[in-house]
Amino acid sequence: MRSAIFETHLYESLSNIDRNLEIRGVEWPFEIRKEPLRLDPEITEYAGSAEELEGMVSDEHVILVHLAPVTKDIIEKVGNLKIVACARGGPVNVNIRAATEKGIPVLYTPGRNAEAVAEYTMGLILTEARNIARAATALRQGVWQSDYYRYDVCGPELLGKTLGIIGCGEVGMMIVDRAKGFGMKVIAYDPYVPDEKMTKHGVSKVELDELLRSSDVVTIHVRLTPQTRGLIGEREISLIKPTAYLINTARGGVLDEAALHNALKERRIKGAALDVFEKEPLAPDNPLLNLDNITVTPHIAGASTDVAHRAAQMLSDDIKRIVKGETPKFCMNWAMLTK
Repeated sequence: MRSAIFETHLYESLSNIDRNLEIRGVEWPFEIRKEPLRLDPEITEYAGSAEELEGMVSDEHVILVHLAPVTKDIIEKVGNLKIVACARGGPVNVNIRAATEKGIPVLYTPGRNAEAVAEYTMGLILTEARNIARAATALRQGVWQSDYYRYDVCGPELLGKTLGIIGCGEVGMMIVDRAKGFGMKVIAYDPYVPDEKMTKHGVSKVELDELLRSSDVVTIHVRLTPQTRGLIGEREISLIKPTAYLINTARGGVLDEAALHNALKERRIKGAALDVFEKEPLAPDNPLLNLDNITVTPHIAGASTDVAHRAAQMLSDDIKRIVKGETPKFCMNWAMLTK
């Protein structure tokens, strides 16, 4: 996200209540997105280095970041710091504990890219089932792949098929509406969502094994936690129908890639589409790339121009609320700070 987007929304939200508002935007290097996101014991999924960020900040009251690492050292060194804002659904690149210990609220943007991921997921389903990417690639290579018109090669329509959603949070619920627009029946597995909410949205709540056995398309939408890591492994994949497709736009660690590779290679399931992987970027020699029944994309489901503006507006609105002495809507540690 470019700093200019943040600046625009911050000025619109704050200029009327703070005449001394000063915003200093520093562009985070774009090249870092081509590298894998970094992990360490303090923070995870960040880009660049803490040293780079330290050289950019001094006495700010608010630090607003996207992927930059906000470490304990930075939180302690910026003496006037009052707010840390992170334009992500989960501010894993911010040391929440250090901020809390210093009494600093950490704002974040849950659901900012839910629309984007929901739309992209439906796109992947269509792309894999109807051979869209494969046909386009063949045509660019000068091959008119008329085989995709054959009965045993062309894919199914979505009308009347069953979509199984694993994880029916905000993204999952948005997919429900979109899938119903295609005339699909929707079932879902999510032990944390009440039955009444599922029923309200016209979704049948089922256990995971039933979902895997019954669905024509299985799509994953859970956060990666110790409980969900490896949730879909060899046993679970063996339950999926040979005519079904598996989609993952959540996190790579939820799915056993080796088990999926074997199932695809042996044609035990029809196809798959992945936007996320156990290790990113995906290695050029990853065996998944040798298969002809999978669509792969480089972790871009949550990216859209609208997402950037939505995230900037959510953070700007919450900063305004804090400045006015109100309670922010999206603060990771507000309850701990107000005990």
